[in-house]
Amino acid sequence: MEITLLRNSAIPLHTQITEALRLQIQQDELKAGENFPSERELAERYGVSRMTVRQALQRLRQEGLIYYERGVGTFVANRKIDVHTRNLNGFSEEMASLGLTPSSRVLQLKRERADESIVQDLDLENDAEVFRLERLRLADDEPMAFETTYLPAELCPELDQVDLTVNSLYQVLVENYNLQMHHAAEYLEAAAASAFAAKQLGIKTGSPVLVVHRVVFTESNQPIESAHTIYRADRYRATFYLSKNVL
Repeated sequence: MEITLLRNSAIPLHTQITEALRLQIQQDELKAGENFPSERELAERYGVSRMTVRQALQRLRQEGLIYYERGVGTFVANRKIDVHTRNLNGFSEEMASLGLTPSSRVLQLKRERADESIVQDLDLENDAEVFRLERLRLADDEPMAFETTYLPAELCPELDQVDLTVNSLYQVLVENYNLQMHHAAEYLEAAAASAFAAKQLGIKTGSPVLVVHRVVFTESNQPIESAHTIYRADRYRATFYLSKNVL
């Protein structure tokens, strides 16, 4: 869908072009992975200078909608998914809400003694056991995140008998063990993908990733899960909702 620029508008031409191109990307007229039109092509299309187009493209790059590869060209980026919001949802629920089909590959599910950091996260005794669950999380069969989760074995016995490739972990915790997540504490950091994580996610070793550590609590403030999730930075972004305190 093309637009006609409003030459006498108070809205700068580069902003109008940015909005037009952003809309084409959002409506899949310009699809992820495709070559993006060059500065020259866009300048001719809209009848503006290449400097004006360059300002629009800079904004789209800042928003993560397009990316440049030296010697190759500019491309439309894959749509990014919010990884950090006010909503406390599981991966399956989040992907389904976006119209994507979630699935998981369980790489490991075993019972083991909790190490010191997990003992602290889950407020356990030093000799307590946990279930360690490693999963590759996919959306429409594309690897999106690698997740390592720890859960107190005392609270969810026989969890290793459940098929978590087809069942939502949070749904199992509610239906089988009456454990309902209520709130969570988490932190996010940027990192470079290790060789192992990169192999699982289908990206290059050293590629940027988002790492989120989350501890989930019940309404009575009992910790029930400690999760360490590595997200592909080319598919995720972090969104924060802020408000000013009224004194």
